[in-house]
Amino acid sequence: MDSDTRALPRLTPRPRPARYGAGWSFALFTIDLLGASGAVFAAELITREPLGLLPGIPGGVQTVAFGALCWILLFERIGMYRRSFSSSARDDVYASLAASALAMLPALVIFTFAPGLEPIRHTLLLAVLLAAFSVSLLRYTAYAVRARVNPRAPRRIAIVGAPERVRAVPGDLSLLASDHVVRIPIDSFDEDISEAIRNGEIAEISWLKAVRERNCDELIVTEALPSGMMPEFLRYTESHGIKVAFAPMRIRPHACDFTVRRDGGLALLYPRSLAICTPGNDLMRRTFDLTLTIPALIVLMPVLAAIALAVYLDSGKPVLYRQIRTGRRGANFEILKFRTMRVDAESDSGPVWARSGESRTTRIGRILRRTSLDELPQLFNVLRGDMSLVGPRPERPFYVEQFRKMLPRYDERHLVRPGITGWSHIHMKRNVDTSAIAERLSYDLFYLEHWSIFMDILIMCKTAAEFLFHSAA
Repeated sequence: MDSDTRALPRLTPRPRPARYGAGWSFALFTIDLLGASGAVFAAELITREPLGLLPGIPGGVQTVAFGALCWILLFERIGMYRRSFSSSARDDVYASLAASALAMLPALVIFTFAPGLEPIRHTLLLAVLLAAFSVSLLRYTAYAVRARVNPRAPRRIAIVGAPERVRAVPGDLSLLASDHVVRIPIDSFDEDISEAIRNGEIAEISWLKAVRERNCDELIVTEALPSGMMPEFLRYTESHGIKVAFAPMRIRPHACDFTVRRDGGLALLYPRSLAICTPGNDLMRRTFDLTLTIPALIVLMPVLAAIALAVYLDSGKPVLYRQIRTGRRGANFEILKFRTMRVDAESDSGPVWARSGESRTTRIGRILRRTSLDELPQLFNVLRGDMSLVGPRPERPFYVEQFRKMLPRYDERHLVRPGITGWSHIHMKRNVDTSAIAERLSYDLFYLEHWSIFMDILIMCKTAAEFLFHSAA
């Protein structure tokens, strides 16, 4: 075992996506309308096709309105008015561009093929393209101004219950660095509750007073409260602006989601598979992969041939590097890359963790690794079904065996096909030390738990941008 894989840090969940309030959702909707209106005005100036002709076209107003409505509905459905995965204003640009790329497709199809729009067709098509950039620019500006003027308020979370449970909860929460956790261990939890019920004084519970005195806005209780106490308890906490949650310590939502439903006098927890693991979404991801991969291979074939020739002239055969990696459901497969290292790079040492600035790298290999062009043959892995365009990056079985012993949730990465790029790939450098594997896993689990097809498009947009600026090597 490598010396630097002996002590990995504890897995820390990534902060949850930011939820928008009603005011900010309305502000974003207004910003999008302004961006789209500006795009229409600019397109009219460029093409000199007056949109004033639109009312005279039979069905023209209805067709354009339907195209615009499709855009708005797609923005709403993929969550652009509900939540944000962005951690910076720059990330919000990627999110807006990804959303626009998805939302403008129906509008482009409608405006291209709708009969009768010929007099203003070029203006409408150009307006759709310009709107993708204007909306992203305005959202970027709004995000930056909001972050400066009204930064996110840190959460103050109180955790109450048995001492050993209170100690365990914070490590499993999705916290930001600014969040503050107040631990209130109670050895006599049941006795305190019983006394409060006898006296009829919820407000006199010592730990509940401590929660108020420390100005906590969230309260997590690790123990069960008597059902008859709940109405008065909730009236008290809600009147003081305290959000209450219960944390059953024996239940962990690993690789699944939960819904809570009332059935008579019981509250039942119903587990269900993560959205990314359902057959329907698996089929949608596979269709998405093939829809993009087949045209990409056709377009990139000259590039692939040129790189193959460069590798051959620089260091001879083989041009492709084949290596066994662990994929979906733990099955091994042969990953393809352009060879970037000497043929005998591991002949004496055995498996060695790849690092930046490798002395074993060839001259062409250094360029390919810096630009990530060595990964292009993995499009054939996607075509074969071994990989997806987006997903957790696959590791070698030698390291998988080590990491799964150190990180109990490591095998959850193998619930889906590994990807050429992924959520961890766009947030961390391509080559990281093995001590960062826990952090990489936390990003991969965040991706599995919050997946949507929009998230895949967002990751691909940011990957493309990092490829252009060589920032992911």
